[in-house]
Amino acid sequence: MISSKHFDSTFLPAKLNGPKSSTKIMIVMHGLGDHKSSFVGFAQEINITGLDYLLINAPKPYYFGFSWYDIPPGNPITGIRNSIQSLSKLISELNDQGYQDQDIFIAGFSQGGCIALHSFLSWERNFAGIICLSPRIYLEDMDAQAKAHHQSTPLFIAHGHQDQAIEFEDVDSQVKLLKSQGLEISWHEYTMDHEICIDEIMALRLWLNDRL
Repeated sequence: MISSKHFDSTFLPAKLNGPKSSTKIMIVMHGLGDHKSSFVGFAQEINITGLDYLLINAPKPYYFGFSWYDIPPGNPITGIRNSIQSLSKLISELNDQGYQDQDIFIAGFSQGGCIALHSFLSWERNFAGIICLSPRIYLEDMDAQAKAHHQSTPLFIAHGHQDQAIEFEDVDSQVKLLKSQGLEISWHEYTMDHEICIDEIMALRLWLNDRL
C-alpha cells in the first residue's frame, strides 16, 4: 500500500490480469474546487494492466474541494511554485517506496495539469510520461522552457475547442512553443468543453500502453 505524508491520497493498485507485476504508477491531480475521489472513475476507465494510481488532493481548501494555486485576482505563480515543491516531496516518497522516476507518470486535469507540466519543466528529471488534460499553461509567467534533458520524457496534452474556462487557442499556442523547444508531445484536440471525454481516455489508454 503506497501512501504519502505530504498529501491526502488514495492508492489504487494495478489490475493484474496476467503474469506481469505492476512496475509503474500514475500520480493523478484534480482541477480547481475538485477532489481526488472524482478521479477514481477516471483511473478505472483507463483500465490498464500493471499500472498503479495515486490520487491526491491539492493542499488548499477551496469551497467544497481543493486548489493547487490561487486564481486571478490572486497570484497563481506563488501557489504553483509551492505545489511544485510539495509534489517534489511526493516523488521522493515514491522513490523511497520502490518507484524510480522512469516508473512514474504525472497526470492532472486543469489546475492539476498545470502542476504536472510546470513541475516537470522545473526539474532536471526524466519520467515515464507527463499527462496534461485541459491544462492552463504559464510558460511566460513561470519563465519556463524545455531544456535538452526534458526531451526524453513523452507528454500527452489534450484540450477542448469549446473550453470556456481555458481558451483552446491559449493552450494550443503554448503547446506549439514547447514542441519547437524539442519536447515529444502527443497533442489531442476534442470537440468538448472543460471536461474529460471518452475519446480522450481511449487515446490516453493507447498512449500509455505503448509506454508500459
